Amino acid sequence: MTPLLPLEFALVSSDYAAVTAISGGVRKYGAKSSLSPGAESARDSLRRRKLDGVFVDMEAPGALELITDIRKGTSNSKSVIFACVQNSKESTVTLSAGANFLLLKPLTAESIALHITIAKEMIEREHRRYFRHPLNLPVLLEDADGDQRARMANLSEGGIAVRATRALKHSSMIDFEFELPFGATVSGRGQVAWTNQEGMSGILIHSFHDKGREQLEAWLASREQLSSPPVVTETFS
Repeated sequence: MTPLLPLEFALVSSDYAAVTAISGGVRKYGAKSSLSPGAESARDSLRRRKLDGVFVDMEAPGALELITDIRKGTSNSKSVIFACVQNSKESTVTLSAGANFLLLKPLTAESIALHITIAKEMIEREHRRYFRHPLNLPVLLEDADGDQRARMANLSEGGIAVRATRALKHSSMIDFEFELPFGATVSGRGQVAWTNQEGMSGILIHSFHDKGREQLEAWLASREQLSSPPVVTETFS
């Protein structure tokens, strides 16, 4: 199994000092980052990519509206948002827009890394939810046009990518059922989030039947444990 990829953040700022501090803090944490100087360029990037967190400089034009748009969107609505503010007067409106954390300027790389550590559990929970585990499994699908057997290409806590014989309709509701390798049968209901011309479709999971969620989470957790490097200890005599 492929281990979880490094965390990835977006930076929205044209302030050199802020960009330097945030980039440095992200690197200290061993994560990746991409820079957008303003809200409009950030929107394009956020539409195309799933990110673990977004640092938004509230001095950037359209920053408040950007946070609101992120929360109303689909790809990054659950991402952690760090709002970088000039003073505490901005706190109420910024938090109301959807920011999770407020960082008071001037920023330092150490404070950025500390805030990422504080948000670690929230970030990694969402990261696990969207991380795609490559799998080649049969899956039974049923929609308004009937049922069909398809092949699963990858799986996460939040969705499934499948290759179906009969094309699935975008936004349609669909029931699914599959058996995990050396595990239990998982079934539930989801919605077709995307399709392509190669016959692939992405299903966003809305709900599970019976104990499907617990079974899937347990199986994914076991895969992560298998991928973790062993802890090496040294003894001296």
